[in-house]
Amino acid sequence: MSEPTRRLAVLGDGDSTAAVRSAATDADARLVDRGEADALVPVGDAALREAMRAVASGDARSVPILPVGSGRHAVAPGVAVERLGDVVAGVGESSGAFDGFDRVAHPVLAVGDADGGRRRFAAADVAFVTVEPARISEYEIAFLDGDSVSVRADGAVVATPLGSDGYAAAAGGSVVSPGGGLSVVPVSPFTTRPDTWVASGGVHVTVARGEEPVALVVDGERRGTVEPHRAVGLEVATTVDLLSPTTE
Repeated sequence: MSEPTRRLAVLGDGDSTAAVRSAATDADARLVDRGEADALVPVGDAALREAMRAVASGDARSVPILPVGSGRHAVAPGVAVERLGDVVAGVGESSGAFDGFDRVAHPVLAVGDADGGRRRFAAADVAFVTVEPARISEYEIAFLDGDSVSVRADGAVVATPLGSDGYAAAAGGSVVSPGGGLSVVPVSPFTTRPDTWVASGGVHVTVARGEEPVALVVDGERRGTVEPHRAVGLEVATTVDLLSPTTE
């Protein structure tokens, strides 16, 4: 019997991940590490964000991703188990098509140096928040079209379509569809009539006051503090294709 040639990486932990791995081997897929895979199947939000960042950083190849879980862009675990054979069959096809699935491009953000450290990537959102709760700083947000705004707030968050229904939405921002831009939202602004924005391409965020230290939070993980008066660029580094069941 020949060895399976279609290579999948199933990412995550728990019973759902085990069920997806079993379905992959039943569909004659070869389970490999993410760097060798022809398609990625992350189970859960954290695994999905990790997979998208891996593609952006070069730790994984630019391959289709089937997100599994309960999120807005994910396939329910039971459906994934039932339909995984279609994904395996489409892996490596020259047409790039998957029967019963659409390929939907989602952006991954590159986060410029905030503190002189290394470049980071964000699949869902990037937040600038004062280290001490209920402390206000001032943020200058510059858009690619040349416009800029200044807001006094506890923080500011920039979310991709994938992450726009999370922290950004809780702060009052728009839920954005893939291809619709980035949701830009002040967090607890010092005004009774706050504005929110949808930006195309990217933004630059500058902490305009140095009295209160501001943390950089990338995909929910704190990644140091932001140097005041130094613009942090957020731009689309790449897009990754998420597989979404075709709507009839």
